[in-house]
Amino acid sequence: MNFGHLQQDRLLLHKNAIMRNAFSILRKSVMRLAIISVGLVFSIFISAAATSSVDTSLIAHFPLNGNAKNSVTSGVSGKSTRVKATADRHGTPKSASHFKPGPGMEFSMMEFPLDISPKKYPEITITFWIKAEETFKSLAPLQSGNDESRRIITRTRDGAQRWCASGGKDGNIYGTAVLKDQWTFIAVVYDSPNEQARLIVNNEVFAGRARMGNSNPGILAGSFNGAMDELMIFGRALSLEEIESIYGSQIDKNTEEFPIKDRSSYRQKREASKLSGIKQGDQYIVGYKELIIRDSIRSLNTLYIFREGDTISVISEMGKDWFLVTNPKGEQGYVSGKTLKANAYRTGDFKPLFRLLNWLSQIFMMNRFANWIVAAIFLAIIYFAVKYRAKLNNWFAMIGKQSETKAFASKAQKKSGIKRPPILQKYFPVQYPKWWMIAPGLLFGLLIIAGSFWDSSELEWYFSEGAKIIPQDFTLPIHWVLWAVSLIIILLIIALALESLSIAGPLAGLLRFAMLAVLNVMAIVVFLYLLAGIILIILGIILLIFALSMLFSGGSRRRYDY
Repeated sequence: MNFGHLQQDRLLLHKNAIMRNAFSILRKSVMRLAIISVGLVFSIFISAAATSSVDTSLIAHFPLNGNAKNSVTSGVSGKSTRVKATADRHGTPKSASHFKPGPGMEFSMMEFPLDISPKKYPEITITFWIKAEETFKSLAPLQSGNDESRRIITRTRDGAQRWCASGGKDGNIYGTAVLKDQWTFIAVVYDSPNEQARLIVNNEVFAGRARMGNSNPGILAGSFNGAMDELMIFGRALSLEEIESIYGSQIDKNTEEFPIKDRSSYRQKREASKLSGIKQGDQYIVGYKELIIRDSIRSLNTLYIFREGDTISVISEMGKDWFLVTNPKGEQGYVSGKTLKANAYRTGDFKPLFRLLNWLSQIFMMNRFANWIVAAIFLAIIYFAVKYRAKLNNWFAMIGKQSETKAFASKAQKKSGIKRPPILQKYFPVQYPKWWMIAPGLLFGLLIIAGSFWDSSELEWYFSEGAKIIPQDFTLPIHWVLWAVSLIIILLIIALALESLSIAGPLAGLLRFAMLAVLNVMAIVVFLYLLAGIILIILGIILLIFALSMLFSGGSRRRYDY
C-alpha cells in the first residue's frame, strides 16, 4: 500500500473541507450583511416617510397631562395654576387636566404664550377633548381675549347651555347642548380671509360667518368645572378628513356645511391691480410741475427733481413696485410706480386726458378743500339742470327734429298729415318727481352709504365679484338688498335711455343720455359730500353744545371760603 499517496489524499480532503467551511462562513456572512443592509435601508425609508408625514403646520400640542407642557419641539410651554392630573377619555390615569372653581370667583387655569389672532394666523384650526361637570352656567374653556377674539365658550339657547365658537362681530356659532360628565370632541376652524368659521362638536358640523378682531398674545384655558385633554393648534384650516383622523371617528352630520368657498381672491386681484404694470424700457413724460426722484427704494430723501415735460426712461424694476429711472440729462434715481403713474403719462398719450382722469381718481378725497368747491359746482349744475329740464328737453328735441318726424305714423296718417306720437311719448318725458333725471345717481349714492353702515365688507365683496344679473353665492340679506336695488338702478338707466330716444330721436337722444350720465355721476359725488357735510355739522353742533355746557357749568360754580 502506498502510504504517501494516501496521506496526500487525506491532506487534499482536509483542505477541501476547510475551503468548504470557509466558503460557508463567507456565504453566511454575506447573507447576514445583506439582511442588515436591507434592514438599514428599510429603517431609513420608514424614518424618512415618518418624518415627511409630520404636519409642519402644527403650532402647538398640549397633551394636558396635568401640566401645560408643549410637545412640539419648537413650541413654548405654558404654566398652570391649581390644575390637577386626571383620567382621560380612555380611563388612563393622569393623562388629562382637571379644572375646578377656586376660592371666590377664581378658577384653576392654564396660560399658553401663543398668539392666535387673525393677524398672526389668518387660518387656524383648534381641536381638543373636554368634559363638563356642570352644565347650568356659561363656560369659557378656551379664550384669547374679548367677544371679538377667537374663543370657544358656551351660551344658553333653547333652555340649554350649548357649545359655541365666537364669530366676533357676527355673534356666536351655536352647536349642540353641553352634556354633563361626557367627553366631547371640539374642533374649530377659523378662516379670516373669507370671514368664515366652522364648529365641530363630536360628529356634527356647524357653520357661520366670523369677522374677528385681533386678540391678546396668549390663550387662557379654564373657567369651567371639568376636564380637558389633547389641545392641538394648527396654523391652517384642516380638511374634514384630517379632523376625522384626530377625532378617531367619522364626522357625518351637516358635512355639506363644512367647505369654505373662496371669497377673498378678489382682494388679491385688487392688490395686484394696484401695481403699476410699468416695465423696463417704458417711457413717460412728466405731466405736472415736478416729479420727486428718491435716492433709494422707499426712501424719503430727494435726489433729483424732474420737471414738467421731461422724458423719463425706466431702466429696471427694483422690486416692491419701485423703479430705477433716468432723464435726458442722465440723472438716475428711484421712484415708485404709484408716484410715476400719478405724475407722468406714457409717451403718445394725451396730456389733458391724463390730467382729467387723474383728477377724477382723487375726487372723493374729502380732505382737499378744492374737492368741496368742485362738489358745490356740481350741486349748482344739477340744480339748474333739474329746474330747467323742460327747456333742455325741448332743446334736444329741436336738435333731433323730433317734432317734425313722421317715423312712427301709419301710411294713412302720413298722407293725411296727422302726426301720431310714438307709444313711448305717452309716458316720457317724466314730469314727476322733479329729480327723475338724476334718480339712478341718488339711489346709487344711498346704496353705497347704507351698505357701508350695514356691512362694509359684504358691500366690498358684492361690487368686486358678487354683482351678477343671476344671483350667485348670496348667503346674507344684504346681498339680496344690494342685488334688488342694483336691478332698480339698471331699470332706471334703461328708462332714461328710452326717454332720451322718445324726446330727441337716435342721435340727439344719445347726446341727451350722455348728458344724463354725467349729471348722475355728479349726483353721486354731491350726495356723498352733502352727507359728509351734514355729519360734520352735527358733530360741530354737538361739540359746541358740549363746550357751552362746560363753560356755563364752570361759571355757575360758587366758591365758599370758610
